[in-house]
Parts: sequence; C-alpha cells; structure tokens
Amino acid sequence: MPEKLPPLHSKKISRRTFFSGIGSFIASHWLLSTLPLGSAGVLLWAEHDTLALKRESWDLYYHNLPAALEGKTICQLSDLHLETLRITPEEINKVVLAQKPDLLVITGDIISSSKDLDKVDSYLGKLSATYGKFVVMGNNDYSHLSRTLFKRYLLQLQNIGWTPLLNEASFLANLNLWVIGVDDPATRHDNVDKAYQKVGLSPSPPTPPFRLVLTHSTDCLDDVADYGADLLLAGHTHGGQIRLLGLPPLITNTYLGDEGIYEGYHIINGVPLYISRGIGESIISLRFNVPPEIAFFTLHKGDSPPKHKTS
Repeated sequence: MPEKLPPLHSKKISRRTFFSGIGSFIASHWLLSTLPLGSAGVLLWAEHDTLALKRESWDLYYHNLPAALEGKTICQLSDLHLETLRITPEEINKVVLAQKPDLLVITGDIISSSKDLDKVDSYLGKLSATYGKFVVMGNNDYSHLSRTLFKRYLLQLQNIGWTPLLNEASFLANLNLWVIGVDDPATRHDNVDKAYQKVGLSPSPPTPPFRLVLTHSTDCLDDVADYGADLLLAGHTHGGQIRLLGLPPLITNTYLGDEGIYEGYHIINGVPLYISRGIGESIISLRFNVPPEIAFFTLHKGDSPPKHKTS
C-alpha cells in the first residue's frame, strides 16, 4: 500500500442508476444460467443472505497493550438502517449479550428515516456492556432528521445508556483507553483535529493509552493516521451489499472501496482498520453474498498475527 492513498472521490450513484446497474449486472452474469431456479434461485439466495446474521470474532495482539485491556472484548454494530431491517431486536440481543462484551460501539447509520426513532429503544435499549456503550453518527443519521429531531435522537440514545461522540473523545481510566469518535465524513461532519483534542492534552501513564477510533466512513483515514490509532472501526460500505461470485461489489462509496478495500481487517498507513459489513441494507432491502454481521474484537498482549473465525 502507498503511504497515502490518492484522495479519490466516492462514486455517487442515483437510485435509478443503482437498480439499472443491478439489473444489467445480474442479467449478464453466468450465475443465473447455472442456478436450477434461475432468477427465483437468486432471490431465495439473497433472502437467505439478508437474514443470515454472522458473528465475526477476532483476536487482536498488541505489543504495548495496557494490562487492564488484556482479554477485554469490544463489540461493533454498524449500519442497522432500521427502516427496512428484518432481523429482530431479539436476534441482535442474543448474539451480543451471549458474548458479554466489555465495550459496545455502533459505527453509524442506525436510522434511515424519522419514523425509525420509534424503533431505536427496542433495538438498542436492552444491549449492555461492562464499561460502556458508544456511538458515532452516519450519513443517514443526519440526512433524514431536522436539527430539532436530531437533538431528540441524541437525547433518546443517551436516555438508554449510549454515549454519542461527535468529534470528541472519552477516556476510560480503569481501562487506560481512549474512545475517539470522528463524526460522519460522508456528510462532511468529520473533524479529526477536534476529535483528538483531549487526547493530546492527557498526561501519559507508563503504558500509553489504547486509542480506539470510531467513525462511519473510512474517508477520514488519512487524518486519523496522522494522529495514530490502535484500532479504527468503520462501516458505511455494507461490504458492497450485492456481490456476485468472482466480481467486485457494485457500490462501496468510499475511496478505499474504490481501491478494493471495503470490508474486513486491514492495516493501512500504520492503522489497524476494520470495516464492518453492517446489519441492515440501504436503497434495496436485500443482500447477496454479503451477509450481515456483528463483530467482536478480543484484545491480547503479544506479537501474534490476528486470529479470526466466523460463526
């Protein structure tokens, strides 16, 4: 990877172009002619992939991990898009709470319309984590609410125990951990300098604090790399959402996505980065070959490479 990737523009695709692209993409692909049920088979496959919530578990190793973080687990949710989500609150609760996470984070796009405010409590109210719950905003969180409703939305999240981080950071002294929230880059709300402002002013203990950075889109990565991060969690791409076998996704909507980096774990410009496929969908309420996910990251002291399993 180059030290800094070129600042390419994300692809802007209209609803009409999206559906046209999906139609021609599927119609021209060999997969339809090989499935016994043709297009009906594709739809059944897509229906399965849309609802098949996966648990992605990662063991991550750090040479200078603070002792208090040894064995601690961070759970990441992303891109719920509650307007069209068909995975139930009970299913999400079951996956999350079974792992008893120490920290719970959401990397944006909880809602897709103002009507979703009525669903927030049922999906997020019963989730719990030992050391706190943190959330950053995504483009859809901003795009469908007036300023007044947005303030109500933030208060609603706070009332059920979530801490919104809008270009700000929270220090958890008992874990020697900074949780740094970079506001949504896709709607130009990101301000990495402001998000790190408190981090630079804190006294340095013998072991440097772990810096966990949350953001919706990876388009702020260059600025985050300038400050440094031990783990950057993002979403926004949905892993492509529609991906036929052997072909790249039609949409990724980030400059890293344009470079072929749109899901999973990577180290870029010295920053360990994880891009979630998310849970919900946007524009079209189906996934294909890109199942929804909830990710868990367990931290360890050591020099081993990351270990991963899916269940």
